[in-house]
Amino acid sequence: MNSLHLADGSEKPAEVKDRARLYSMVFCPFVMRIHHVLSLKQIPYDIVNINLQKKPQWFLQINPVGKVPVYVDSDGTVVTESVTVANYLDEKYPKPPLYNEETKSRDLELIDDLSKIVDIITNIVYEKDKRQFEEILAEIMDNLQKYEEELDVRKTIFFGGSNPGMLDILMWSWFDVGKALTLLHKQYASVVRYKKKFPHMVKWVEGMKIQPFVLKYRSSYKKLAKFLEARRANNVDYDNI
Repeated sequence: MNSLHLADGSEKPAEVKDRARLYSMVFCPFVMRIHHVLSLKQIPYDIVNINLQKKPQWFLQINPVGKVPVYVDSDGTVVTESVTVANYLDEKYPKPPLYNEETKSRDLELIDDLSKIVDIITNIVYEKDKRQFEEILAEIMDNLQKYEEELDVRKTIFFGGSNPGMLDILMWSWFDVGKALTLLHKQYASVVRYKKKFPHMVKWVEGMKIQPFVLKYRSSYKKLAKFLEARRANNVDYDNI
């Protein structure tokens, strides 16, 4: 496992025989999704962290788009995009299953809708949305309403039932980013006001944050907020945050 974020001019780490590799960045919510799936399914894998502001040329040969996560299976199969990687792993390693057949079609709809929330949060991170934070937060909460209602229908803590499933995993890392953004914008009180409106989501958060696969890779909110601040300044020291 490589803990440092490798930059342009570095050498590609030697492959580990018969072991998959995840090209990563410690604070990336898309990558965190894959760490969670791999951890939950207890799949052994190698980690290579990438400096996304000074990407190595050898990494761009693996994924010309230059984004993480990139999952390279032990047979050399290269899979990109977090939802695609997560589904690939669930199909190859079916235990524990991350979809319930009874709710899979609805889960897929909600996963697709999740992109709206991801886009809103991403626009905050990159300062593309110039609205007041409370206005943006209200839009996020409007989009979260369908998830609150879905948990009310299912009568379960998690979307996956008694245990987290694929939808739970794909959602979770964005809650961490959202919490870090509220710290960065000093708007945590604004989030607290919504708690009464989302009782099921509040229970969901409490249940998710104690899951072993979440605790294994979770960064502190303060550290994540510090990364987001450095990212905005386009001056990230990935290994010293």
